Amino acid sequence: MRSRDSGENRPTCRRCGKDVVANAASFDVFEQMHYTCFHYAFEHLGDPDVECRAGGCPAAGISVGSLAERMGPVDIAAAGNTLVPAVLALRRLHFDVSQDAERWVARFGRARFIADDPVTLLGLVKLAETRTPWRATDSEIDEVLGEFDL
Repeated sequence: MRSRDSGENRPTCRRCGKDVVANAASFDVFEQMHYTCFHYAFEHLGDPDVECRAGGCPAAGISVGSLAERMGPVDIAAAGNTLVPAVLALRRLHFDVSQDAERWVARFGRARFIADDPVTLLGLVKLAETRTPWRATDSEIDEVLGEFDL
């Protein structure tokens, strides 16, 4: 099993025949395949271009339109009528949603989000999804604080 590009020994996926690089440490866990090859061989049912319910499905987003297309014209404000839709949105994203005393908790794999209400909880999920790492740098903080009264 020689890599074509570097000459190092690398495992070869038994499904597609290409080198396994990114998940080489999990080579045996995924039946000596790439995660994607394993997923399509054993977990994904139906059309491979349609996202399945398995977390991390490689087809995720393949049929999703642009953000502007998905949202369409909308005028929404945080209010009591947004709490239930926020819980439903989190569940649609396969989060386990619960209440712990006065706080709301959403869990997905090793990720855990805690907030005072479901709308804020959904916002934290979106923050983690769109910013890695989610924390702002000192210069970003200074820039935004100069623009807004936070």
